[in-house]
Amino acid sequence: MAASCWRSCVFFLIAIFLQYSGSSAFLIPRPATPSHGDYSSLTSTSLKMDIVGVSPEPIHTAFAFATFGPQPFWLLMILLPTNDITKKVMGSLDVVIFFALVHLFIVGTSIVQPGATAPLLEFNDVFDPSKDSQAAFMNMVTNYPNFVAEEWPHVLTWDLFVGRWVWLDGLRRGIFTSHSVLFCNLIGPPGLLLHWITCLVSGKGLGVNEATEDS
Repeated sequence: MAASCWRSCVFFLIAIFLQYSGSSAFLIPRPATPSHGDYSSLTSTSLKMDIVGVSPEPIHTAFAFATFGPQPFWLLMILLPTNDITKKVMGSLDVVIFFALVHLFIVGTSIVQPGATAPLLEFNDVFDPSKDSQAAFMNMVTNYPNFVAEEWPHVLTWDLFVGRWVWLDGLRRGIFTSHSVLFCNLIGPPGLLLHWITCLVSGKGLGVNEATEDS
C-alpha cells in the first residue's frame, strides 16, 4: 500500500509538470517605471505586481500545494496527538519526505527556466560578512519570485520535520506537545523552545543523548 501511495505522489508531481511544461512564461513581466516619478499611469494592480511578483506555472500551483497540503497533518498532531490514525500517518517520515519532494520539484522546475532563479553570485552575497546580508536577501526576494517560491516550502518542510520530532518526543516520554507543535507550525523554532520549556516545567528533563543512548 505504501508503494502505491508513493507512486500516486510521483505521478501527481509529473502530471503538474507536464500540464504546464509547455508554458513559455518564465517570469511575470514588471510594468515599466514612469519617468520623473509620475506613477499616475500605474494601476494599483500593476504596482502590486511590480512589488511582489509571482512565479509561473507549475511553480505557482506547487507553491500553493506546499503551503496548504501539510495543514491536515499538523492538525492531526495538534488535535489528535495520541490517536491511532495520527500514529499511523505520522509515525514514519513518509509525509515529510513527500513534501520534501514537492520542494525539490519547485527547485528543479525553477532551475530549467532561464533567468527565473537568483544568480549564484547574488546568493553568495547573503553569506558574505563584508556585505549587508539582509539587503542581499531582500534583493533576491523582490527580484526573483521563484527564489521565494523555493524558500517558503523549504521553511515549511523543515517546520514539519521538527514539529513531528516534537510530537514523537511527547509520545515517547509522556509530554503534552499540542501547544509546542502548533507554534512549530506558526513560527518555527519558538515551538521547539516551547517544547524545551515544557519538558523542564513538567520535570521530564531534556531527554537522553540519542547519539550515545545505545552505547
